[in-house]
Amino acid sequence: MKEIIYNYDCLKDEEINSEVLRAKLLIINSDEEILLGYGHNNYQIPGGHVEENETFDECVVREIQEETGIIIPLEKRKPFLVIKYLCKDYPSQGQNTKYIANYYSIKTDLKPNLSNVNLTENELEGMFELRYIHKDSIIEELNKSLETCTNKNVILDTLEVVKEYLNI
Repeated sequence: MKEIIYNYDCLKDEEINSEVLRAKLLIINSDEEILLGYGHNNYQIPGGHVEENETFDECVVREIQEETGIIIPLEKRKPFLVIKYLCKDYPSQGQNTKYIANYYSIKTDLKPNLSNVNLTENELEGMFELRYIHKDSIIEELNKSLETCTNKNVILDTLEVVKEYLNI
């Protein structure tokens, strides 16, 4: 599995005093469309924060059910990428954070079940929805969305992951 590390502040491991863990799943159907979440003018790969006493694997299954209503068998998803950020003074002064996101992929024609989702207040406020985008146009769509998005880092990470998955 490929690992990408961003450490613009040249932090050492012993300087890290906070950790954020996330797990996300790239869902691709047989029509070669990729399912993305869209809210607050940002595309994102479905997934979220690892809760206390939860593994990345357990998190990705839970988060996908909460955001899409799709129940993914644990053994069907494949890990393919880890992105790590080491950030000085994030999210506040004196807090040096290691952000780790594990990305998985799955090919499935299981459809989102919106009657079975459990969105956060932030997702509801952002009018979160699910959109399928064909693999041939997804890079162009994500690049275009950089003009109007509210969080460029989310889009840039999504671009990085999609490009890695498509081997671009």
